[in-house]
Amino acid sequence: MKFEQKDIPNLAEKIINNISKRKNKGSIVLALTGDLGTGKTTLTKEIAKQLGIKKSVISPTFVIMKFYSLPPKQKILPNIKKLIHVDAYRLENDSDLLKIGWAEIMGGHNLIIVEWPELVKGGIPKDAFFVELSHIDEKTRLASF
Repeated sequence: MKFEQKDIPNLAEKIINNISKRKNKGSIVLALTGDLGTGKTTLTKEIAKQLGIKKSVISPTFVIMKFYSLPPKQKILPNIKKLIHVDAYRLENDSDLLKIGWAEIMGGHNLIIVEWPELVKGGIPKDAFFVELSHIDEKTRLASF
């Protein structure tokens, strides 16, 4: 799907709709791949907004992981309690995921959005929802599910 900045809300809605169809009792992983500047963090911010998170969502590049509570009465992903935003850019391998508490967050009821999942691919579950973002030109991107 081709998109520009103005299309991010529609892209986020499509992704959330796809995620909401999954019959998952625990955490759900959304893996966002793509070069710098393709919109991974911008898309994460819009997903958070659509899930009712009022807090400002910023890139967790230096802290690796940020936690956001979803409103208790949100109905889009009713089993999900938190959005956890992980930036794996500074992680070296799958074992680094375990060091930051991966097993614990996977055991909860979380939507875990991972930027740069290719750097920790052995830790990403097989049922993760992958979205690849790529540049077409200065203003246009491509999202592949």
